[in-house]
Amino acid sequence: MTNHDEMNEQHKENQNEDLSKNQSDVLPKGNIALNILIFIGWMILGQLPIIIILTITNLSVKMDTLKATMSTVLYLIVVSVVVWLIRRYYRRHTYEHTGKFTTKDIGINIGWAVLLRIIVYAFLFLLYKVTGSAQTSNDKLLFGDMNQQATNASQLAQVFPFIIFVITISFIAPYLEELIYRGIFKETLFKKTSFWLPFIIFSIVFGSQHGINNIISFIMYTSMGMVFYLAYSRRGNIKDSMMVHMIHNSIIGIAILVGYLSIMFK
Repeated sequence: MTNHDEMNEQHKENQNEDLSKNQSDVLPKGNIALNILIFIGWMILGQLPIIIILTITNLSVKMDTLKATMSTVLYLIVVSVVVWLIRRYYRRHTYEHTGKFTTKDIGINIGWAVLLRIIVYAFLFLLYKVTGSAQTSNDKLLFGDMNQQATNASQLAQVFPFIIFVITISFIAPYLEELIYRGIFKETLFKKTSFWLPFIIFSIVFGSQHGINNIISFIMYTSMGMVFYLAYSRRGNIKDSMMVHMIHNSIIGIAILVGYLSIMFK
């Protein structure tokens, strides 16, 4: 090997080392203090869709059809703007590259979703044994008290806002929560190689954001946050945690839809 070849080989090795270092030590864009404030803002904004559609759905019982329909259409416009704003911000600040799903990735995500349901059922069973209720305060807020459910069609929400409510909790809310709590939180506040600190902080923040009124509920939602974060961090792809979250919430959405239809066609 000539001196020229040796120099070229050394240059390539140095380039590879620099590239590896740059990829493993990527820092978030912008000022961290400002990013924290922006994250809090997105966190608050991300709560609006579920609050608005829940309010419309509950009020639709006493609304006429036109008002309920127009209110729901207005909600869809608002939620479209919210999704666009948060997604745009994330895409401008992410340092991850979301790859395509393989059959293996889908299988792993389904496995995470199954694990998540097992964790939830275990904690709800424990909650029932301790408090006498298998519902968290967050579930009661979203779906009503199981002991005070509608018994006839006249007590049900109107169909259009109810369907949009189910779509919101099954797909829109998980999409926004993953963008905010996994994507924006990790990728604007921590460097790429960070794991344990964002894992712990995020899980606690996620747990505390779900209407916690007892330690069992807090641990359950914190554990859920851990599963979502692990799904995301496996390959740094926000789509993975979105899929897990949507599968989990869709199971709940299907259950309440079946309950709604069973009362409607009783």
